[in-house]
Amino acid sequence: MWLAIDIGNTNIHIGIFEDDVLHSSSSVKSEFPRPLLENLENTLNPATLTKPQAVIISSVNPKVEVFIVEYIQKYFYVNSQFIGKDIPIPMAVLTDQPERVGVDRLVNAFAAFERTKSWTIVVDAGTAITVDVINDNGAFMGGIIAPGMGISSKALHHYTALLPEIPINKPKSILGKNTEGAINSGIYWGTVGMVSKLINMLCDELKCQPAIIATGGDAQLLAPEIPKITAVIPYLTLEGIKIVYKRNLTSKIRN
Repeated sequence: MWLAIDIGNTNIHIGIFEDDVLHSSSSVKSEFPRPLLENLENTLNPATLTKPQAVIISSVNPKVEVFIVEYIQKYFYVNSQFIGKDIPIPMAVLTDQPERVGVDRLVNAFAAFERTKSWTIVVDAGTAITVDVINDNGAFMGGIIAPGMGISSKALHHYTALLPEIPINKPKSILGKNTEGAINSGIYWGTVGMVSKLINMLCDELKCQPAIIATGGDAQLLAPEIPKITAVIPYLTLEGIKIVYKRNLTSKIRN
């Protein structure tokens, strides 16, 4: 049994794997990681000999990862390994600065290509919205980064005098009848339109119709309005961590 931990800007996702099978998963806001780890501690009590044999982390949040690594070491006596630092991602990155591409984007891309084995677009709708392209050889080609819906709501609130910050949901009507409704409609349908347009432009530029996979906290909210999205995979990052980790183990055994 081993743990995969995806530390994002907004959320932390932990997957408990038994060999290659995701046994269970849980999530919490990144700013409050302790309850999630305490629950994990109760679930995986070292006294019952169920402590994890390995802890594999994908992180884009350095401040939070320090706390998690120390907690894992203290209560499970396991040294965490990081995707990208300790465990390489076996994927060509064809960008101007490969070292600056977020590890979460690469892990998602790797997992998506393992499913499709063809040209693929990954839409990750989280704190930021990323739209990334993988070619038919499995190489990461680059992508697009835009504000997520939550960030857009925060920005309107923080940079105006009177607009409130609201949670974004699918509106019943495009026409907002009050301030909250107008903000909700603008952000939701604006995001749907943006992602749809970006996908269409990428397909035109690539001159093919890639498989299009969505993931991230807002994927289920956006995908029904974007017909070209062919699959929604909520735990794509955890799946990617698993594949990269297992591939690395196999490589070490062969060598």
